[in-house]
Amino acid sequence: MGNIFQRRHAATWAAAGTLLMFLLLAAGAARADMKSGMAALEAGDSTAAYSELLPQAEAGNAAAQYEVGLMLDGGRGTAFDADAAAQWFRAAAEQGHARAQHAIATYFEEGKGVYQDFAQAAHWYGRAAAQGNARAARNLGNLYLEGKGVARDLIHAAELFRRAADGGNSKAYKNLGYMYYFGTGVVKDLEHAADLFRLGAEDDQTKSEFALGFLHFHGDVVEKDLAMAYSLFHRAAAKGHVDGQIFLGRMLAEGEGVERDIAEAWFWFTLAEAQKPSIAAYYFNKYDGEIDTTHKEAARLKARLWVPKS
Repeated sequence: MGNIFQRRHAATWAAAGTLLMFLLLAAGAARADMKSGMAALEAGDSTAAYSELLPQAEAGNAAAQYEVGLMLDGGRGTAFDADAAAQWFRAAAEQGHARAQHAIATYFEEGKGVYQDFAQAAHWYGRAAAQGNARAARNLGNLYLEGKGVARDLIHAAELFRRAADGGNSKAYKNLGYMYYFGTGVVKDLEHAADLFRLGAEDDQTKSEFALGFLHFHGDVVEKDLAMAYSLFHRAAAKGHVDGQIFLGRMLAEGEGVERDIAEAWFWFTLAEAQKPSIAAYYFNKYDGEIDTTHKEAARLKARLWVPKS
């Protein structure tokens, strides 16, 4: 009897050992496939990466699900498919993947691949922010600032922008800077607002560059410095910031902080026309008599060929 028991016990352990070995080998193969897929992605072979990562995503690997979602979102290695991307982001998000949570939140906020739902966007931004995702914290702050999907709460919005900035999201410097500038959700502090805009500008954030340039242009809080304002407006304008383009054109047309150049001003007003036609029209009318047709056409041709700085 004892021998039978021992034989059965040994057989059970042998079977368990075989199963464990199989599982370990399968896990090792999955890790190898994931690593191979990521290597292909980094090497620029999107087609190979997609074929390697898709089976891992289908097997429930959250990291693979997120990467497959990104590839579908960008049409890399496969056809663009926002609906499918949303499904993969959601699958990874439900497993706690922070970047996937941020991704599906942006889909809900924009109504991309899913029905637009600000409450769902806030939910997923909140889950990602709770894991330290700074971009999610900033986006959630914007929802609280605007009262979209959540009750409007300026104090909480400011807290989220602060968390985002502390977490390395330099875009949040602009958000928090404006809150201190206007005293929205925080005690008004113009000097701190200027410091925050400066931090954002130092990290090449376009809207912070414009905001700091605006302060230097008017001598508001900081020393009036038209040369500095011109430089900051130019940096913002070169990246496509329409107000930066308008202020840059104005400074060139009036010779403020820079040598007067109507032709160059016309070029910047032409760029701004696509986004703010009425304001551009005002400046076209104002300076129309100071530039000939040849220079106007040259400015328009230059504008058609212009590509914003990335």
